[in-house]
Amino acid sequence: MRVKETTSSKILTYAILLMCAFLWILPLGIAVTKSFTVNGFGNYAYVLQYDKIHYSRVISNSMFISVTVSVVVTLITSLAGYAFSKMHFRGSKVIYGAILACLAVPVAAVTSPLFATIKQFHLLDTHWGVIVPLVAFNAPMMLLMIKNYFDGIPNELLESARIDGAGSFRIWFQFMMPLSVPMLTNVLVLTFIYAWNDYLVPLLVMRSEENYTVTLAAQYFMSSTYQSPIDVARIYAVMILLALPSILVYLCSQKFLVSGVTAGAVKG
Repeated sequence: MRVKETTSSKILTYAILLMCAFLWILPLGIAVTKSFTVNGFGNYAYVLQYDKIHYSRVISNSMFISVTVSVVVTLITSLAGYAFSKMHFRGSKVIYGAILACLAVPVAAVTSPLFATIKQFHLLDTHWGVIVPLVAFNAPMMLLMIKNYFDGIPNELLESARIDGAGSFRIWFQFMMPLSVPMLTNVLVLTFIYAWNDYLVPLLVMRSEENYTVTLAAQYFMSSTYQSPIDVARIYAVMILLALPSILVYLCSQKFLVSGVTAGAVKG
């Protein structure tokens, strides 16, 4: 009886996973197919040579922003996660709870004060005007993930290091970081993808076309073309080309993403 239940649960799990994979792949497949319906590879050549939005510049803008955000978030949340998980200080639970409470606040709810703050610090139409808010918006979720992972690392390992004379920073750098490579990679990649796909913050900050990110470039291209069959095919080509780097990053790091999630679910 138990064998039948196990088999049924596996079949159900596989069916749900296949359905999710199908729902994810279907739009991508439609976009690729539509991009070749008229003019074939000529649509991609047109996008790469489009004089108003330079593909290489848009990609470099998004790459700089996404890499910077992911590195800064990973560094900050690993330090904070270590402090909240392994160091005991007054008010730690209150501060940690306040940080997690930020997850309940949607970005759209703070656009007005965010814009005023960015303008006050003269960060409008700059990369850092996008980087700083994205770091703030992504840090709470990544802190939650890293802190839970650090909770699973036995305290006995850290006590042994302290007996040998290691300080807090050395323990974080030489022990916690190497032991947390799967989760740190997970945070790094997820933050990169979130920053790459963000639309609201760049829309709020960027003004000049030379600073456009991939999301703004896609919106600009769609709004500046007609809806003829060849224009529709070119729009799909734009979407594919602008999404390609993040898709490649995800596919290349899929092994680390899976190991990071599964390792974070195991307590020591």
